[in-house]
Amino acid sequence: MPRVRTPVALMSAAVLTLTAAPTLAAHQPSTPRAPVCHTGDLALAWTSGGTAEPGGSNTAEQVTAVVSVRNTGADACTMRGYPEVTLEMGTETEGVQSETFFRRQTEQPRTVTLKPGGTATFTLYFLAGERSDNVIDPGVARITPPANTASRQLHWPWGPVQRQEAATHPLNYVGPVVR
Repeated sequence: MPRVRTPVALMSAAVLTLTAAPTLAAHQPSTPRAPVCHTGDLALAWTSGGTAEPGGSNTAEQVTAVVSVRNTGADACTMRGYPEVTLEMGTETEGVQSETFFRRQTEQPRTVTLKPGGTATFTLYFLAGERSDNVIDPGVARITPPANTASRQLHWPWGPVQRQEAATHPLNYVGPVVR
């Protein structure tokens, strides 16, 4: 049986290709990623698209309110994930009561890039309520954008909200930031 010989040059080229490929890939130019959006460069506002009514006339129903997030900074920035949302009522002297929204885990977050002046949104889902013991009638919503520790406040126009923090299947939650 004849013996098959592999030319040394062909084997050397294969070895060089296999060892150089990771090095070449590491030196490929990459697209620079915009930094994370900072709270100080974001303007938040209620926007259309939700089912909640000012004053909270939809009692005992789950309703939605949509928040727009606008990049007021000079550079593009990115957001990914869920904002933290806490409703607050009362004062520091009287005592502050709050209701924190859970994350809506059925919606997967995606990275959203905001150019200067660009906007994104997120949706609050909550159980509207009548004034009673298990209800909070908030004055503000304290909102912390994803990957931030500083928050912004929005006046809460949607009326009372049923407390859900202790519920087995809470109906007060927030969706991720989307374009």
